[in-house]
Amino acid sequence: MKHTARTILAAATLGLIGASALSAQTPARGSARQAMSAADSAVLVLVERAAAGYSSERSLRATFVQTILTPRTGDVQTARGEFLQRGTSQFAFAFTEPAGDRIIADGEVLWLYLPSMSPGQVLKVPRAAGAGLDLATSLLRAPRERYTVRSLGDTLVAGQTLRRLTLTPRTDDAPFRTAELWIEPADAVIRRLVLVEPLGLVRTIDFTRVRVGGVISDAAFVFTVPDGVRVIDQAAMLGGSVPPKKP
Repeated sequence: MKHTARTILAAATLGLIGASALSAQTPARGSARQAMSAADSAVLVLVERAAAGYSSERSLRATFVQTILTPRTGDVQTARGEFLQRGTSQFAFAFTEPAGDRIIADGEVLWLYLPSMSPGQVLKVPRAAGAGLDLATSLLRAPRERYTVRSLGDTLVAGQTLRRLTLTPRTDDAPFRTAELWIEPADAVIRRLVLVEPLGLVRTIDFTRVRVGGVISDAAFVFTVPDGVRVIDQAAMLGGSVPPKKP
């Protein structure tokens, strides 16, 4: 069961990378415009506030729990740890479960070090190709142009009111079919993200103990290749170059 779950997680991770490389080349269909209710318009404004925050130079630190559900089999893979973000080019998932796994965007490339699944190797991925793992900044880029936005109303979690909404991509090659976001209206920070991915996997990430601002050490965004670990450079597998991420 553990081996199967790890295989699922690996496929989901690499699937996001591949889909992101394609979606970076495809503009949104500008002709498709939604008829918006007042509630939909309000959550679109909230999403744009969130986008502005995540694309700023602020720092963010949170505890996360991620589950990946395979609907066909009912298998669930759970991971947890700390999420760190600084500006638009640096983020890190430091896993406590599986302990030792790390995903780091250092500003130039994305490092995927997952010894729980692939011991003895680390993937070095062009940052633009790995945008699907940048679950905030990449997801929220140009929401008015890229998504149909719908309100799902409010929900109460631990005494906190969160606004729920869905994003449906306007293109067919996005790294997810739909995204459901639970956003705190006061600070426009995502507390829950549910992605239905192209292969049907359902990825849910809950963020708690969210702290916005403050100093995060440079070391949090530096990956040092451990002794004996082989670096697999994915640029060659993606044709040697990746189109730049659109602003």
